[in-house]
Amino acid sequence: EMKTNMTHKILVAISKEANKRGFKTALTFEYNDWWLEISREGKGIPLINHTTKIGDIERWMEESQ
Repeated sequence: EMKTNMTHKILVAISKEANKRGFKTALTFEYNDWWLEISREGKGIPLINHTTKIGDIERWMEESQ
C-alpha cells in the first residue's frame, strides 16, 4: 500500500536524523502500520507513526539534548 511505503520512508529519514543527534531508534511494522521508537538514556519519545506531527518530534528532540 502506498501510504505504508511513504510512512516507512519518512520514518527512516526521521530515524537517521535522530541517530545523528545521538538517539537510539527502532523501526517496527505492527498492527498494519510502521512505528518508530526513539530513546536516549531511558528517556523515550512516544511511539511515532503516520499520525505524528513532525514539529512535535523536533520539539521533543530539542528538549532531550
